[in-house]
Amino acid sequence: MILHYFLIEIKEIFMIGIIRTTFIILGLISLLIIYRRASIAIQSGGSFFSSYKISDGFFYIHSGIIPGNRKILLKNISNVTIYLLSGRRANGDRYHIMLEMRKGRNTAFMIGKSKKTKKEILDMKNQLKKNNVRIYYKDFTKK
Repeated sequence: MILHYFLIEIKEIFMIGIIRTTFIILGLISLLIIYRRASIAIQSGGSFFSSYKISDGFFYIHSGIIPGNRKILLKNISNVTIYLLSGRRANGDRYHIMLEMRKGRNTAFMIGKSKKTKKEILDMKNQLKKNNVRIYYKDFTKK
């Protein structure tokens, strides 16, 4: 009985044009982000849930939100700066990774801090050192 009234109210809400349009736009944007993330994950051969992948001389950024090219030649990266930032109001810490290019536009992206991402960051440092890319690490969570 309650479910019936709930469905009637949902139908009434979607009769309002601005709410229906807002939900459609948010749905399309979400699908676009998922598509972009899946396409770069397939190109790199990495996991859909990982934040990046380094393979075949390229640095692939798996985030679907970042505009522009997310497939970066490792030879074009001059240095990488990793910032560990504390989250506001107990939202958790985050890594801010900035890729400085020799030619072209610099790129930056963020990753939430967890045990998995700590391991990914250590792997990234090791792989970038093998490819002669300078790495800087700054921890801003300590007071």
